[in-house]
Amino acid sequence: MNANQKTLKKMIREQELSITDEELFLSSAFQKHQTSLAQTATGRYRNGLQVLMEWDDDPEAYVAYTDNYKIHNNTANHLTQSFPTRYLRSQSLTGLTGHEIGHLRYTDFTSLGIYLSSMQNGSFYPNPPDFSTSSYQNFLMTAWEAMEDKEKATCMVLANCASSISNILEDVYIEARMCEAFPGVFRQGILLNNLRFAEQMPSIQEQIDKKYNDFSIVANLIIQYCKTGNINNLSGYSGPYLDYLEECVPYIDDSVYEDDAKARFDATNHILIILWEYLQPMIEEMKEKLEESDESEAGKNLSDTLGEEIKGGMPLPGIPGGKAPKNVPAGKKDKKNNPLPPDPLATRQAAIQEIQEVMHEEGERIALAKTNTITDENNPGITYNHQYSGSGYEKAASDLFDILTDVATEKAEERYQQEMTEELQKTANDIRYGNAHAGIHVTVNRIQRVEPSMISDYQSVAPALLRASKRLQASIAPLLREEAEGGNLKNLIYGKRLNMNALYHQDGTLFMRNRLPDEEQKLAVALLVDESGSMSWNDRITHARKTAIVLYDFCRGLNLPITIYGHSTDDGGVALYSYAEFDSIDNTDCYRLMDMSARGGNRDGAALRYVAEHLDKHAAKRKLLILISDGQPADYGYSGTEAEADLRGIKKEYEKKGITLFAAAIGDDKENIKRIYKDGFLDITNLEDLPKHMTLLVKQYLK
Repeated sequence: MNANQKTLKKMIREQELSITDEELFLSSAFQKHQTSLAQTATGRYRNGLQVLMEWDDDPEAYVAYTDNYKIHNNTANHLTQSFPTRYLRSQSLTGLTGHEIGHLRYTDFTSLGIYLSSMQNGSFYPNPPDFSTSSYQNFLMTAWEAMEDKEKATCMVLANCASSISNILEDVYIEARMCEAFPGVFRQGILLNNLRFAEQMPSIQEQIDKKYNDFSIVANLIIQYCKTGNINNLSGYSGPYLDYLEECVPYIDDSVYEDDAKARFDATNHILIILWEYLQPMIEEMKEKLEESDESEAGKNLSDTLGEEIKGGMPLPGIPGGKAPKNVPAGKKDKKNNPLPPDPLATRQAAIQEIQEVMHEEGERIALAKTNTITDENNPGITYNHQYSGSGYEKAASDLFDILTDVATEKAEERYQQEMTEELQKTANDIRYGNAHAGIHVTVNRIQRVEPSMISDYQSVAPALLRASKRLQASIAPLLREEAEGGNLKNLIYGKRLNMNALYHQDGTLFMRNRLPDEEQKLAVALLVDESGSMSWNDRITHARKTAIVLYDFCRGLNLPITIYGHSTDDGGVALYSYAEFDSIDNTDCYRLMDMSARGGNRDGAALRYVAEHLDKHAAKRKLLILISDGQPADYGYSGTEAEADLRGIKKEYEKKGITLFAAAIGDDKENIKRIYKDGFLDITNLEDLPKHMTLLVKQYLK
């Protein structure tokens, strides 16, 4: 491991310690991880399902929702952030993703729309409720008459309350299906969220003290019952709220096992009539509000009130709502005598201990509040699966660790690139460029973070180019390997050791000697590309870019150090573009080459001196600098014989330092370029051959 790799590794460790939840959960790595889970669970690869991670720490902000094309997770939501460790918070977010996947897989959005629209327009869908109890029959008749009369206040209250209850029941159903279908990471996250949700639910007395409306209190009891089979009743309340809950339980239990969403709509209709006494005050209040304001504002006020008081959390599209699942004894069958799926509430109860153990291991867990069952003597039936042995998913922690490492690596590499650019700029500032460039500022530009578009562009053009590179590598790799490993040199004219197998040679090549392994770097290569505006003519810059791609791959494949720069001018003076560096270790330099383009003018002398100085500092025994250009120097105050003399002087100066310079001329000024560089001039007539010629040039100096 070289010094640069050690530096980067240290940076990664430092970044892992400093990464915040917001940085981690909003990272592309975490979002891709969640999206991959969602696409796998839904099969929506081609349809482009995405999980979008967002950060809104407003206490009233949403938790999660789906618009049927994307899943939106608020990573700052109060439920997730209440967990004491990052591991548990990541599991919570996976649970939210799993919940929304449940809606995408199992919720009948079309039927739901019909149901709520029918309620809004004054009719029960799919059927009116049916009661044998006279009191409920009277409630039903009152509601029915108001709905037939299209009484606006009644229809609005029923529709809003129906959306809340139906959402609760739908969540029971979809979470049970998800836990059954995905008993690993999704199930663990869903159960984890439900346990924490139950811990944070206000007690009955707290809700009464905060003056929640009666309907909201019972709705919250339904949610708690569905999530854990328990309710938060620290004060020992025993009153009508529990009585009404007990009346609702049979409809809840029957509906959450039906695949047909109409069963849950029918259950919701019955629950609304059971709670009619609690709906009537809301209807009267709505009548008053409709007299004072328009229907839209009155409806929004009602939705806001229910959304604040009913602690359900994640809404369906356009629906305020809550979450949960429920209980069927083992072996129970549906109306068609088909076996029902495993009891979701029983499974949850059995899993609660497992989840609590996970939280205990993570430490600093919020204590679970003491709770009572719904009634002391008439328990509706909860079974416990004592044979449950866990979800079997053992990679949740390593998943998060891998993502954290990816994010830390990305941040460390960006920091490393930034520090590299600063160092390159410092080097540029320290170089004495000569009188021809007095007062000219040199700016080094280097992309710190490679965008995905550059990667995809490279991958689309590189394969055909790299085949040529690989063929050339194959022809010279054995020679380099032999030189690096050492061995015997035979058939020598002079020496101290006779080669007994060569005594018959008539030419005197009778000697041999041992060759020691050569650990020194034999050749370092620098490529400087003219990026002046004229390079856009006849696709010259495209061919130069192709050459850079091939030459970079050729050198990297043979472990030859290579640096690649482009140069042009800007308002500040000379602009250098660092594409590949000798000591770059993030393996993304090849993608940076896609940024090479025709830009402004060309002040070749300053750029050439900078790259030559950069190459001169390398420890390799031989150094080769290649300049690709389509014309003479052309910048304000820098042209003609003065500029040519500057370039000849630079070439001569660095040749004395052991740097061989070649200028590949690809434009109309070939004679002028030849006059400047003389024995270092290469005439490239056919641009298609440019990559091959440059690679063969490097190969020649390797030999």
